[in-house]
Amino acid sequence: MPPTTLCRHSSPWANFLCPRPHPLFPELALRTLAAALALALVTAVGITAPVAAAQTSTAKVVIIVGATHGATAGYRANADAAYAEAIKYTARVTKVYSPNATWAKVKAATTGANIVIYFGHGNGWPSPYTYDPAYTTKDGFGLNYDLNGDGVTTDYENKYYGEPSMALLGLAPNAIVMLHNLCYAAGNSEPGGAAPTVSVARQRIDNYAAGFLKGNAEAVLADGHMGPAAYLRSMFTTGQSILDVWRSAPNFHNHVSSFASTRSAGYTAYSDPDTATAGYYRALVTKAGLTTTAITKAVGDTGADPTALVVPGRASTTTPTTPTALTAPAGLLTLPDGTRLKTVAIATAATATSPAIVQVTGLDDPSISGLVSAATLAPRDSKAPVLIGIDTGSGRFSPNGDGRSDAQTIGGSFSEPVNWTLAIKNAAGTVVKTAAGANSISINVVWDGLVAGVAVPDGTYTWAASGTDSWQNGVATGTGSIVVDTAGPNVSAISPDGSTLSVFSPNGDGAADTTSTAVTVSEAGTILGRVAAADGTTVRTWTTTGVAGPNAVSWDGRSNSGAYVPDGDYVLHFAARDAAGNSGSGKSRPVRVIRFLSAVKSSVKVFYPQDNDAYAKTATLSFAVSKPVTATWTIRNAAGTIVATKLAGVAVAAGTQTWVWNGTSNDGTALPRGVYTSYVHTTDGTLAIAHTAKVEMNAFAIVTSTSAPTRGGRMTITATSAEALSTSVRLYVTQPGYATWAVTMTKVDSRVSKATITLKSGGSAGKVSLKVWARDAAAISQSTIRVLPLS
Repeated sequence: MPPTTLCRHSSPWANFLCPRPHPLFPELALRTLAAALALALVTAVGITAPVAAAQTSTAKVVIIVGATHGATAGYRANADAAYAEAIKYTARVTKVYSPNATWAKVKAATTGANIVIYFGHGNGWPSPYTYDPAYTTKDGFGLNYDLNGDGVTTDYENKYYGEPSMALLGLAPNAIVMLHNLCYAAGNSEPGGAAPTVSVARQRIDNYAAGFLKGNAEAVLADGHMGPAAYLRSMFTTGQSILDVWRSAPNFHNHVSSFASTRSAGYTAYSDPDTATAGYYRALVTKAGLTTTAITKAVGDTGADPTALVVPGRASTTTPTTPTALTAPAGLLTLPDGTRLKTVAIATAATATSPAIVQVTGLDDPSISGLVSAATLAPRDSKAPVLIGIDTGSGRFSPNGDGRSDAQTIGGSFSEPVNWTLAIKNAAGTVVKTAAGANSISINVVWDGLVAGVAVPDGTYTWAASGTDSWQNGVATGTGSIVVDTAGPNVSAISPDGSTLSVFSPNGDGAADTTSTAVTVSEAGTILGRVAAADGTTVRTWTTTGVAGPNAVSWDGRSNSGAYVPDGDYVLHFAARDAAGNSGSGKSRPVRVIRFLSAVKSSVKVFYPQDNDAYAKTATLSFAVSKPVTATWTIRNAAGTIVATKLAGVAVAAGTQTWVWNGTSNDGTALPRGVYTSYVHTTDGTLAIAHTAKVEMNAFAIVTSTSAPTRGGRMTITATSAEALSTSVRLYVTQPGYATWAVTMTKVDSRVSKATITLKSGGSAGKVSLKVWARDAAAISQSTIRVLPLS
């Protein structure tokens, strides 16, 4: 999909704006667990909104709008839409908008942030501008700066803060940075600039993420087409990997390629261009296993020792550091330093002269039970661990040995190192797989779907994970399900089917440039397309996301290299693959590519020789061929009858042929008003193809928004005049049971007028007459009538 708005060029330093987002906000499925946490205080720079009742996260979201000249107001509106989505889930949403988005305010706001969203200028590398080896002004934010020294910052004064600045953001662990509508960030160029090669796009993606990853981000997502609302919804309402969130976005094209980051070790970069070879507007750089819950359920490090004693909680004995602390009542336990204890209750509260007396039991030795002085206790980890999130990918796999999705990985992370176990059970509750790990913050289990070397039956299997920290504070748990699926989806039908030879001409003239096939599949997944030449050689392959039922799949006549294939016969093969990697039976159909005929057209949409005046007397018809051919060129009326012939089996050279047609038949007889077709048939002796172009002879060409109007219904009428006019255009409407009524049509341009009307609701069914009238440049009355059935 092309950008929805063009970027604007200010200067090399002001850089460029990229397309505004599409308002798409579909729901995304919940797959695994999420830990519910208490709310925190609202933080805001500029605006504070009321707290929503459904907020269940304490994640900190920061939304930044940089100085983007005349587009800043639009970006503020886009950011407000993101704010409206984020505030549904967390009260901690901060706005930092131009003209107040200075580096100092952005730095203060982003410290400890879990999600940072930026709208504004993008300045990346490689670019046409000066190389800066330190990336001082590259791959970061364009923010407000008082360039003219008047003490005021505006939407028109910006400065680039590049990679070294982004490394200082101080984000929270597992944070994500989302860059929307920037140039360069997703690999894209500036509008009007040279389209990037794959290599250049990859460098831009990798470079733009590097500074944010140094600033503690765990993922950087760049989207030049769509706003952040759908991503936010997924991050707050699902428990899946960030890669799956990115893959399931509404504007996912399924043209994904990935590569190991060279700028950020351990990270993988993903690109999803608009087509297989162009349109780099979606990218993600992240580490495997980062989940939505790791970002939005910001539990922090539950294994850290608290600064003060927690009761009930955990502690270890230690020698007091002051003589006063040594004074204690008799009867207290005497324990070696480092003895691990559970603090049960405060037996005696602290006073001004003595510490509290605490009831304890042994953590490692259950026989220990009694009282100790709080002065002899060091506070230790007293929080239970949390299973932050589990990533099971698509949650489906097929252990059938075909090399695709043969194993299922269950990966996730805990809030501190734990001893963990995982068990997988079948529908009957029988354990089919177990795994365990010690003193680990992460869980990573690969199941091959085999029991005693034999693949388990298809079906749903449940998993349960648990983890216990070294201080026995509690058990982190999580459950979920995965599906074993070895049955492949079939292509049940295609249309046109294999008995139909379709001819199309992919030459960029806008006529029959693609061939489309309705491919019906039995389940959702991926449709695999392949084009084979007459000798069986594969010239093009592609994949597209498919739904259960019919799917429209098009081929543009290009090979995998992006070049048009030679004229000739080809076969389109279609197969389907489900989320588990299984494929079933496919179907094929023949197509013929003929590119040598193009640009069959008319110089005007409508002309009017019938009034015999000096205006609009002719239409120039034309076509082009790329090589010598034999051509037949005729005019046909609405019934398909040939009424005029220009060429009849005549050899023509490569180039453009023209016919200035005056609306008469071959014998010079004037033809009546109506719509006519310029019909061109060409052959090179082996292949033959025909194209057409419509032209109307009338005072006005009338187009209606509906061909079956109803009483009381609205309709829009567009009238294109053949001749220059000296008056406004009037529309006269006549329907059964009513007198004719009229409206003045609105002028769209020098030849086009438009009106939207509401037909009378009463009367009777029959026919409605639409008469368009005006006077031409010579003040001669002109009109055209169109009659439609009325119900």
